[in-house]
Amino acid sequence: MNPLVTAWHDAISAFSTTVSEIPDEAFAQPSLLPGWTVGDIVAHTAALEHELASGEIPAHEPDWDALPHADDLFSRYTEIGVDLRRGWSPQQLRADLAEAVAARVFDDIDDNAQITGIGGMPLTFGKQMRMRCFDIVLHDLDLRDALGMTGPVLGDGARICAEQIAGGLGYVWVKRAGAQPGQVLHVVVPDWIDAWVGVSEDGRGHFVEPGEATVTVTIPQLQFLRLGSGRRGDTGAAEVAGDAELGRKVLAGLNVAP
Repeated sequence: MNPLVTAWHDAISAFSTTVSEIPDEAFAQPSLLPGWTVGDIVAHTAALEHELASGEIPAHEPDWDALPHADDLFSRYTEIGVDLRRGWSPQQLRADLAEAVAARVFDDIDDNAQITGIGGMPLTFGKQMRMRCFDIVLHDLDLRDALGMTGPVLGDGARICAEQIAGGLGYVWVKRAGAQPGQVLHVVVPDWIDAWVGVSEDGRGHFVEPGEATVTVTIPQLQFLRLGSGRRGDTGAAEVAGDAELGRKVLAGLNVAP
């Protein structure tokens, strides 16, 4: 099986397990995401998986005046499937999620094959699957944080999520930390990431071969996911060797989530 499909199965299975553990009365509890309840996160995840399985977008127009948190095109798009399901019972939301997961059948497809993704966006199969792992893993974390549950089990889906975050390290190193040509960032997430990032003469961040680092930042897996996605991470859990100020700026600017 394609490793990205395996990672998606890992992520959605973990998410579904979390949803099964949530008491019915907790679905109406506010989440940490603006405007969304715990149940809304479940609805969002099911809605996108349904869309990818069927290629159909719900014909539903929310009352946007009642949803001020949906204040741009992307957030309004993702709000449609959520708003459509508002008022559904926890049992209905659990069943809807299970139906969406069951409907996701994957052919033997190359990662570089062009497909139609969410919102009709053309992209490669590989990019779509990485985006889904990113979204599902972080929303699993959102559910658990909102309800004070222990952190999620970090499997293949979480590793793909971490790789997505690591893809933005060049931007973090140059734009957020202010690194200059000749300075090298080394980021280590044990068992997941060992990335070296340099700065070209034109001021762009890019991955380089291992060498001498200006600063090395070692971050535990869960904290890397949190800090890299704007969740409630603990920068104090990271170890910084070398230029302490640049390391602090990297940790402070690590959020690359859209």
